[in-house]
Amino acid sequence: MSSVVQSWASAPAAGLAAAVIGGMLGTLLCRAVAGWFRATDDDPPGPWTQVVIAVSSAIAVGLLWWWEIATAGLLPAGLPADVMALVQPESVPRYLAHIVLFWLLAAATWIDLRQRVIPDWVTVPGALAGLGFAWAWPRSLLPVSVEVPRSFAAAAIQADVLAWYGGLGAGDGPCGAAPQVAGLALAAAIFFAWWTVCTEPSSATGAARWLSPRNLVLGLGLAAIAAAWVIGTVRFEALQSALVGLGVSGGLVWAMRAGASQALGKEAMGLGDVTLMAMVGAWLGWQVCVLTFFLAAFIGLGHGLTQFVRHRESELPFGPSLCLAAAVIVVAWRPIWQVVGIHFQSPGQLILVVAAVVVLTAVTLFIWRFFRGVA
Repeated sequence: MSSVVQSWASAPAAGLAAAVIGGMLGTLLCRAVAGWFRATDDDPPGPWTQVVIAVSSAIAVGLLWWWEIATAGLLPAGLPADVMALVQPESVPRYLAHIVLFWLLAAATWIDLRQRVIPDWVTVPGALAGLGFAWAWPRSLLPVSVEVPRSFAAAAIQADVLAWYGGLGAGDGPCGAAPQVAGLALAAAIFFAWWTVCTEPSSATGAARWLSPRNLVLGLGLAAIAAAWVIGTVRFEALQSALVGLGVSGGLVWAMRAGASQALGKEAMGLGDVTLMAMVGAWLGWQVCVLTFFLAAFIGLGHGLTQFVRHRESELPFGPSLCLAAAVIVVAWRPIWQVVGIHFQSPGQLILVVAAVVVLTAVTLFIWRFFRGVA
C-alpha cells in the first residue's frame, strides 16, 4: 500500500491534479469573499483579482503537494527507510487538512486587511472542521519523532504525531490504557466554553431557540466527544488534543487582548482574533499556537512599521500576521520543531517560552504605541 501511495504521490499527474484543485479553491475563495463584501456594502474583487487569486492558489496547492507528499517535507528527519515507507501515506489526510486550514486563513486575512474584521462564518465552521479532522483522522496531526525505550537494545526512533502532552502513540498520555472520565469532562468543558464565547446566541424565542443551529452545534459537538471517548484512546486523545489547542490558544489571545487593551487605553484586538486562534489551535495544537504568537509579533511589527512609513497608518489588524505565522510554521515544521521541540518537554522551559511570547507581545505593543504617538 505504501509503495502505491509513494508512486502515486511522485507522479506528475498528481501534482497537476492538486494544482487544478487549488485553482478551484481559489475561485471558491473569491466567490465567498465577494459575497461577504457585497453583504457588507463593500466592493467585491474585480475579474483580474479573481484570476490572480485562482492562479496563485493553484501554484500554492501544487507546491504544497510537492512539499508534503512527494518529498515528505514535514516528516521528521532521520527516520529509517522502513518507517518512512509506513508513515508517508499518513501525509495525504494531513495535506488535505492543511489545504482546508490555509483556505480559511486566506479568507480571514483578506477580509481582515480590507475591513478590519474576521467574520464568524470563517472561524466557527473552521474550528468545527479542525475538530472533525482530528476525530476522523487522528494521524493527520503534525508529525514528530519519539524515542521508544527497548530493554534489549538502544531506544528506537518512531514516527508519531503531536498530541497535547507529547507523542500521540507513545503511550505517555494521561489517560493510560483507556480514556478516563476526567478527560471526557475536560473535553466537554472546553467545547462548552468555546461555544459560549465564540458563537453568537440565537435571536429566536421559544421552541425555535432550542432548535437553533447554535444549539444543534452544542448538542452534536458533545455527542461527538462522547462517541470518541467510547470508541477508544487514540481517537479521543487526538480530539482532546485539538480541543486543548482550541482552548489554550483562544484563552491566551483573550488574555493578551485584555492586557493589550489596558496598555493602549483602547481595544487592541478584536474578538475575531480570539476566534481565529481558537480555530488554528483546533487544527494544529497549542504548541504551534505558542510559536505562532512568537513569530506573529515580529511579522506584525514589521508590517506595522512598513505601513506607518508608507501610509502613516496607525491602525493595523493583527489577524493577518497570525495567519501568516501559522502558515509559515506548518510549512517549515520539521526544522522548527527540531529546534524548539525540546523546550516543550520541560515545564520550566515551557514557562520561559510562554513568558517570552507575552513579553515580546508587550514590547511590540509598546513600540507600536510609541510610533502612534509620534504620528
